Amino acid sequence: MKVLSVRLNDREAAALEAVCERTGLTPSKAVKLGIAEIAGKARAGKTLGAIARELDLVGCFDGPPDLGARHDHYLRLALKGRRAKSHR
Repeated sequence: MKVLSVRLNDREAAALEAVCERTGLTPSKAVKLGIAEIAGKARAGKTLGAIARELDLVGCFDGPPDLGARHDHYLRLALKGRRAKSHR
């Protein structure tokens, strides 16, 4: 578990305190729920591919560009190559 220290100005601290009083949440739980809500909205309606592109994950590995779509084909080729090497 990670620990986070956050500096709040007076207005932000008062807002957090008011939320906690109205909801009965602890400040930690209120912040966690706020982060979850923001994260959910940021991802809403986006495909996994769109999120991966935004995070610069697409193209970060070496290999065929169509590996995701044709993984069965490449797996068969790799297995055939292993069998050929083991028979030598």
